[in-house]
Amino acid sequence: MSKNFSSDKPVENSEEDRFQRYGFSKRIADTIKQRDADEGIVIGIYGAWGEGKTSVLNFIQNELNQDDTILQVSLNPWRYNDEETLIKNFLKKIAEVLGKELDSKKEKFGSFIERYGSFGSIIGKDLTDVGKTLSNVDLEELKNRIDEFLKEGKSKLVIFVDDIDRLDKQEIYSLFRLVKLTADFTNTTYILSFDEQMVASAIGDRFGAGNEKSGQNFLEKIIQVPLQIPQAQIAALKKYCFELVDKAINESELELNKEEVQRFVSAFSHNVLLRLSTPRMAVRYGNSLSFAIPLLKGEVNHVDLMLMEAIKIFYPKHYEFIKNNSNYFTSSYSSHSYGGQDVKGKKDELSEHLDNLGSDLSKAEKGAILNLLKSLFPRLNEAFHNTFQHEGHKEWLKEKRVVSTSYFNRYFSYAVIDGELSDVAFDEFINSVENAELVDTAKKIKEIIEQSSVDTFLFKIRTYEEDLSWKSTMNLSLSISLMGDLFPKSKSFFAFGMNGAQTQAAIFIYNLLKKYKNEEEVFELSKILMGKDIPYDFAYALNNWMRSGKTPEEKLFTNEQYIELAKILRTRLLEECGEKSIFEVFPDNLSYIFSTWFEESPKELESYLKGFIDKDAEQLKQLLVAMTPTVTSTNHPEPYKSNFTKEDYEYLTNILDKDYLHKIISVHYSEEVEKEKVQFFDFENNQTDLNILRQFEHWYSKDDGIQEAEIVE
Repeated sequence: MSKNFSSDKPVENSEEDRFQRYGFSKRIADTIKQRDADEGIVIGIYGAWGEGKTSVLNFIQNELNQDDTILQVSLNPWRYNDEETLIKNFLKKIAEVLGKELDSKKEKFGSFIERYGSFGSIIGKDLTDVGKTLSNVDLEELKNRIDEFLKEGKSKLVIFVDDIDRLDKQEIYSLFRLVKLTADFTNTTYILSFDEQMVASAIGDRFGAGNEKSGQNFLEKIIQVPLQIPQAQIAALKKYCFELVDKAINESELELNKEEVQRFVSAFSHNVLLRLSTPRMAVRYGNSLSFAIPLLKGEVNHVDLMLMEAIKIFYPKHYEFIKNNSNYFTSSYSSHSYGGQDVKGKKDELSEHLDNLGSDLSKAEKGAILNLLKSLFPRLNEAFHNTFQHEGHKEWLKEKRVVSTSYFNRYFSYAVIDGELSDVAFDEFINSVENAELVDTAKKIKEIIEQSSVDTFLFKIRTYEEDLSWKSTMNLSLSISLMGDLFPKSKSFFAFGMNGAQTQAAIFIYNLLKKYKNEEEVFELSKILMGKDIPYDFAYALNNWMRSGKTPEEKLFTNEQYIELAKILRTRLLEECGEKSIFEVFPDNLSYIFSTWFEESPKELESYLKGFIDKDAEQLKQLLVAMTPTVTSTNHPEPYKSNFTKEDYEYLTNILDKDYLHKIISVHYSEEVEKEKVQFFDFENNQTDLNILRQFEHWYSKDDGIQEAEIVE
């Protein structure tokens, strides 16, 4: 994967000069070539980290290489960890360069050789032992020998020292002591490159007032020619940066549409480019994209990812704050949706944090990062502009935006977190649905749920409601329905009547069906979904949602079609129950089954119920319990039976004769019923089967003029 990353290696040739520094460098080289004075001189090349100082040194060396009278020495001081090693290696490097010059041009150094013999005599011993013998050589004598050598050979020595701002305080001080000690070599030019402000701050505490100004005063005594590296033109930096962005996108084989490109370029140009000051920052951003895009391709919103990586490189403090404080960026600032908490306090906290994060930014930069944050996290518009986002979270989820709580962490983990679903894998699943066999699709649904959860599957699948073809709709609806047992009905009060995964899956299928205007095709599919191959509870949940809608225009089918669907449900129930009664085997949702049966054939329904009750009076008790509503409450979140109400009484006695029912209870249960007084409960889980019989008898006794029953606390 290394091919995807851009090297931060300095350039060397004029053809590689992207920021018009070669002319600046050539002028320095020409000045050195043309200089007549013998005195040593120290040139300082000042620039921030990553601004291109090393490239400027390379350009100077290229120009000097064209003159064979100029000898060059490059010193990387950060390689040496103490002052003694630094001095020894510095002098060794000079000795090696001068030695090569002597070997190739001995005729120029006749008088020098007469005085000192071999070049090794310049330090008193063979060059292989230079490190061991330097301490035995008088430094002033050594300098004189080098001066004589340079004078006799009429050569110029140029010493390049780079990366000074990588050193610690002591190392920087040692280096400048060395330069000061040797800067008066004849025909010698030092070229030192470093961040002036950083170095001045590092050594300032050794001099005068102990501040940056003291450090600058010290540098002025060392550096005779201070030169600031030419600032890269904004247009050139921008072009270079976008080339690296294009490179990262192309090598990752990422395709952005026109709107995505426009969104990125606009946000990046207006809010990030003003922070782009060095080529190194552009390289770091390009490399950051080369790392992040392949890991999250297809798993997040690509423009959001590119902009979040921009914040990481150009506004690093803000990035760390966002990563560790998602609540400020993904949760609502609306007093209506913030649970009554201190919304104003939350807004004030955010403003204070942003002020602190932007303490070292210019006014323009503060405005830019705020605009960028508001574009990435629309919730901030609620905080700063009081504009409630309403249904925005649905679009954010569908678009995999960083503001979505379901995707936020993925932007920082660079991975699909355990328990989540890969969007790439899920897209492959969705794309396979249209032509896959039902059994394969159903098997894949089960695998996805096992790998994550039912809620995660439903959460993901509902984002595709608007994009499925009719064939995909049929196959997916059938596959989910066949696996209906994987989507349990919630028994908790906290499902707020939505019955959990079962209802959410049914809603998804219902939303798919209502999109299509071909009522005949939709109805034929719906009949299959009511059939015996679909778990009954799931089929009933589907039927329930198919009947939603307040007006005929809002409903999926005609009344006759609904009756036909109900008959399919009823027929399969009767087959599945066998010798047992419906209200014993399937005690839930009887009202709908009985209502549609009664509408179609009341005598048949009456005969069916009496057939069981006449054989066994216990069947009447089971029927009354089944007809009593099941409820939940905050005090009792698990479902329990409430009261057999007046409406329940009237509904049942419309199907079966009230006197018939009263007679069965009187004959078989009168003694037990009369032992206690009837009770009606308000939000209490104290209901019993016998009390339900008493409640029926209560309403029967008042049938001629029903009064409200006494509520027992």
